[in-house]
Amino acid sequence: MRRGLKESPVFEERADVVDGVALDREEVESVITDSTEQQGSVLAAGVRQRKGKAFFLALALRFGQAGNSGLIQTFLVGYIATNLAVDRSVPTDAIVYGSLVGFATVPFIGLLGDRVGRRVLYLVVSALTMVLAFPVMLLITSGTTPGVMIGMVLGLNVGVLGLFSLESVTMAELFGARTRFTQLALAKEIGGILATAIGPVLAATLTAVTGSWWPIAAMLIVYSLITFVGAYLAPETRGRDLVRLEDAV
Repeated sequence: MRRGLKESPVFEERADVVDGVALDREEVESVITDSTEQQGSVLAAGVRQRKGKAFFLALALRFGQAGNSGLIQTFLVGYIATNLAVDRSVPTDAIVYGSLVGFATVPFIGLLGDRVGRRVLYLVVSALTMVLAFPVMLLITSGTTPGVMIGMVLGLNVGVLGLFSLESVTMAELFGARTRFTQLALAKEIGGILATAIGPVLAATLTAVTGSWWPIAAMLIVYSLITFVGAYLAPETRGRDLVRLEDAV
């Protein structure tokens, strides 16, 4: 299959790609020197731009979705069964039902992102997650099956799948074509490790120390606040030319 696949049009149209091969930095600098002013400025913008800002913004955008996912889809399942004397099948069933609802949530948020922009929806969804954090946890800790179901489904679709609907396309659009795959992969994986791996451990420690569920809600707020700040500082990327070599910021 891979032998039969063609390279993506974005790669082939890049100004630093010649005969299907991306030029290294020295070769690009040589082309800049010998090329026309317009072509040289396009290449220089991608090669000489100082990197970093777009990466950290993408990391912040990733943090909310990854952190909330680790808490809701991993930690809460065990916490509910252990601390609330609720049958373990209830939270796991809630995750299944929430995922089924996600079949509507993901394309709906994606469609809105295409219509109104990524940045504004990131701000709305992350802010909504912060507002709902304590109400969702109150529903879940009520100990009733309907409360757990509604709280888990709501938390999953707003705080996790809502942000997931925007994440991959927005993060990709933040980066220039020359370093997009590298920066995107690093931002997603580092963000995932920091938020998803550490989150449940920290939540278990805090709930054990305090003897209460409120640290979970507080962590949902902190994770979502990080994403909110990242979205606030990020530019709108909807409609950005993906062939451009430089990052959006």
